[in-house]
Amino acid sequence: MRLPAIDDAVIPLKILPLLSLLALVPALSAGPAVGATDYFSRYDGAWSGGGSVKVEQLPSATSVSCKVDGNRTGGRSFALSGRCRAMLLMSRDIGAKLSLDPRTGVYRGVYTGSSSGPARLVGRLKGDTLDLRVTWNRVIYDDNTARMLIRNHGGKAFIMQVVEKIDGKSVVVSNLSFRR
Repeated sequence: MRLPAIDDAVIPLKILPLLSLLALVPALSAGPAVGATDYFSRYDGAWSGGGSVKVEQLPSATSVSCKVDGNRTGGRSFALSGRCRAMLLMSRDIGAKLSLDPRTGVYRGVYTGSSSGPARLVGRLKGDTLDLRVTWNRVIYDDNTARMLIRNHGGKAFIMQVVEKIDGKSVVVSNLSFRR
């Protein structure tokens, strides 16, 4: 599956809960080549960023800005929390907690901040990209699942994309960039 370029992506506001998944980014830690502690350290501290949001009810995209803080809660777990804002009037607290099972290399956690309630996160680190399956508490678009991709090449920035099935096609519904 080919994902659109970052500048082409937008996010529906009802996907703002996905922004909480940003918290997942730090928690989505290491694979065999990188230790969990080393990978988690890429997300420690304060981050700011944003992107575009496509609200289903509105004809054009809306800007979203976010501030989040990442904290390791042990060698194999991570928490991210913060707030995202859109259209000056809307804001939502977001958060995620992830942990790594070192035996299986699987990341598991919970995202909070979605209007559908807490979402389950499960996935693996592939190179510098955390590939997570998001399971929502209700149907959003065509089903109750989404795919979250979080890329951090070890620098002071990371990108998070959320891919949803819409009318049977994979669509990037959020594309956010964050910097320290």
